[in-house]
Amino acid sequence: MRRIVIPERPDWRQLAQEWGFVFHTLDGEPYWDETAYWSFSLSEIEAGFEVAGNELHALCLDVVDRVVRDGALMEALRIPQGYWDYVANSWKQRDPSLYGRFDFSYDGRSAPKLLEYNADTPTALYETGVFQWVWLEQRIADRTLPSGADQFNSVHERLIARFKAVANGEKMHFACVRDAPEDRGTVAYLEDCAQQGGVITKWLAIEDIGAGEDGAFYDVEEERVDRIFKLYPWEWMFREEVGPKIPASGARFIEPPWKALLSNKGLLPLLWRFHPNHPNLLPAFFAGEEGVASLGDT
Repeated sequence: MRRIVIPERPDWRQLAQEWGFVFHTLDGEPYWDETAYWSFSLSEIEAGFEVAGNELHALCLDVVDRVVRDGALMEALRIPQGYWDYVANSWKQRDPSLYGRFDFSYDGRSAPKLLEYNADTPTALYETGVFQWVWLEQRIADRTLPSGADQFNSVHERLIARFKAVANGEKMHFACVRDAPEDRGTVAYLEDCAQQGGVITKWLAIEDIGAGEDGAFYDVEEERVDRIFKLYPWEWMFREEVGPKIPASGARFIEPPWKALLSNKGLLPLLWRFHPNHPNLLPAFFAGEEGVASLGDT
């Protein structure tokens, strides 16, 4: 693994605009940074990150299966009790999931270590699935990168395939906060992927979701919301005024309710409790647990 400093493309901001990457700069600060790149060997990717990702995904699903059967664990994750059955039933009927993002610490010598699992609202999708490929192709063309350079990156193709599988051609609303440029850009990209997968899409501001007299959710044009992708955390949804109406609404969500257990910071101490000393995990404990002292000053 090497970090290699390179000059940025002089016209990348204009190019980003042309490609629809309108949130490349946020609040005057660069969101996209191409002044350096990381170079990995194939073995580091395949034997390191790919194996770690697959292994941790399986461990996370094991945690979900344990938590939905144990009220004490639901309480430890601070899932409001009124949603316990809703989350558990979502898991038991295997409501489909679309994606997730593991954030690792890696020193190039030891195994990658999990820092966080963004299992509910991961972003950086458009940048990875589209603009990073544009960058790679142009950098090879101008000889900044060697001709054999490649990416371990099939995000775009996999998103299309997954939308095709989970939606089966049904119409899907796509929702996020109205005035959040990064979220709006990410959702627009995901809509495009869904459309390429044969899904009919319609955008909806998360603030405009309302419940009708029949208990179902409707958009501002009074069209029923039956299937919805939301770039909005479940932990926030549970606290919204409309939250208690979600279980009876009949709406099917991507990400599904059981993902609330994996996007939770309490996932890390549970992973360590059930799989101590796993090579891809760091010690983690809930406040007050005996092992906290072993972590030193924080």
